[in-house]
Order: sequence, then structure tokens, then C-alpha cells
Amino acid sequence: MTKATSYICEHTAEFVLIPTLKNILCKRFQSVTPIFPWITREGGNTSFRLHGREKYKILGLYPRRPKLNPANHENIIIKVNEQVLFGAKSGSEYGIPIIAGCPLASDFWELGNDPNCLWIKLESKSMENFELELELKSSSYTITKFPECAFQSDGDILTYIDNTAETTDLITAVEAIKTIKMQSKGIEYYYPMAFMGGYKPVYFLLK
Repeated sequence: MTKATSYICEHTAEFVLIPTLKNILCKRFQSVTPIFPWITREGGNTSFRLHGREKYKILGLYPRRPKLNPANHENIIIKVNEQVLFGAKSGSEYGIPIIAGCPLASDFWELGNDPNCLWIKLESKSMENFELELELKSSSYTITKFPECAFQSDGDILTYIDNTAETTDLITAVEAIKTIKMQSKGIEYYYPMAFMGGYKPVYFLLK
């Protein structure tokens, strides 16, 4: 069996996912700012001087790549691995819900033409890798193999945030972001070099 592979990396997927998700979040929140945090920048002294006393909610997003099976280009396969699941579990313990998203596009040109995106709830009791398989038809999609983990509408995402996100501040958020990253890799303490590699969510600050 030929293994499904992707034609893009996670950062390329982010360029589609971030503006799409921001538009959804702006339906509920007055201010929505996406960040890709570095502890010495977003978590640094200048950020604390600017925003140290402010309160807001946070949503995390793990970008996922659309993978294609060479034998069947009509289907998109999305993999959710255990590192992502453990990161989301850690985030929930801090009141920071983390979801996954994937643009439903099968080539560069579909990717640049405002494709539909699939938003995934990262709640798995087994904490094991799983895959979703979607059959694409033009700009829409039909689910063929699918656990009950997708948000069905924009409103579902906003309700999920209302029910799970807690108000926080920058000091608490920075410590949470460190822990989320470390626990996603099975590391019990903060280690700067480990923070740099592997999967790291984009975070949306919500006011």
C-alpha cells in the first residue's frame, strides 16, 4: 500500500488556516491576534511591559497538512499524531483549548483559492495517532472515514471556546505555553532547545 504524503509543510498550511480562523473568531471577539510565541519575544520583558496586566482568552491551533494517496488524488488524508493530542490535553488543563485545522486542497492552486478548512476537536481518550479521510468533490467534501471529532459549523467553534477557555494573563500564558510544548514531547521540565523543535501551536489572543 502506497503511503499518503503531503505537498506542503505545516507552515504553508498556516497561511491559509490563520486568516480563515481569525475571520471566524472575529464574529465573537472584538480583538483577535494570532501569535507564534517565542519565550524571549512574545514572552519577553518588552511584551510584559506592554501587556503584563491585561486579561484575555486564548485558543491554540495545530496546523495539519492535507495528505494525498498517489493511487487516489480525490481523497485527502489528515493525520493527528499523539504529540498534538498530548499538547491539546496539556492546554486544556490551563484553560487554553487547542484545536487542529487542515485546508481541504489537493494542489497549490486550490490552496490559494480560499479552500474549505476542516477544524478538529482534539479530545481523544486513547491518545493514539488517528487519521481522517475526506473525499473531495469540487470545493466541498464528503466524509468517508471520520471519528466524531470535527466542528460542524463556525458557531460550534465559538461555543467550544465559550465552554472551555479561561481568562488568563501573559505571565500565566507564557508558563502554560512552555508546559504545553514540553508535555507534548514527553518532557517534564522546560528546556529551551526542546521548545524549538517539533510541533508548536499558533495561539490566538481573544478580547
